[in-house]
Amino acid sequence: MKNLFQASQFSSYKSLKDLFETNITVTSIAESIQFCHEEDDARLIKEEMARNHFDVLGVKKDDEIAGYIERDHLSAGRVKDYMKSFTAKDLISDSTPLIHLLHILKDSRRVFILEKAMVTKLVTYSDLQKAPVRMIIFGYITLLEMKLGEIINIHFPDQSWKKHISPGRLEKAVELYKDKVDRNEDLNLVECLQISDKLDLVFVEDEKLRTIFRVPSKTAGRSIAKEIRRLRDELAHANELGTGLTWIELIEVLETIEGFLEISESVFYE
Repeated sequence: MKNLFQASQFSSYKSLKDLFETNITVTSIAESIQFCHEEDDARLIKEEMARNHFDVLGVKKDDEIAGYIERDHLSAGRVKDYMKSFTAKDLISDSTPLIHLLHILKDSRRVFILEKAMVTKLVTYSDLQKAPVRMIIFGYITLLEMKLGEIINIHFPDQSWKKHISPGRLEKAVELYKDKVDRNEDLNLVECLQISDKLDLVFVEDEKLRTIFRVPSKTAGRSIAKEIRRLRDELAHANELGTGLTWIELIEVLETIEGFLEISESVFYE
């Protein structure tokens, strides 16, 4: 898409994405895989898994992890009777960027990690609570909020956006702006808006911006804004992820944010 606006001050989504893809891999959250042996008694292993709250366990054969078992499927017999072989979709390299893992886990509850062609580690939804995942999500939301502010400044000249903000919300933004000016902080009034106001201005109130970001209607814009706010609030309040929003919903919101950032780069940047 041809650029409609120029804004050399825009923060680069590509820079952030390159940082995450280059420096943060799945090993930052993966756990060493626990295992049993193929000849172990399946009922005893199931009891042990329950005590340790394991849903899945590696199965060792000939000195390497050859497959896995799921606790709910175990019954009488030997572990080998219930062992599942790894398929291509079960396995990822230890060099896989963490941001890519989030997309992979949209379609799978767990993945096994290959190191030098051997399965050594495991990632499940519970590992997504760890700090590196929160850092990535927070980074994307923060960058989106920055870009929304810059887009509003460009698209609504002479602060014409004010007519779309309730008097109470506008008053709070003005008060915050005055406080920051008193502290000699370099900013503008848009930066003092709440993220909910910025989301509404870009994805709900303006038809041209909705078209640019491929938001089909005001109703769709409100729904998208609500989900992004929910995700941001979970992070801001240090809530356990995957509760207010399910993991599938959370990953879909993150994909939506990525899409908006991609569009903003191609339309407003360079």
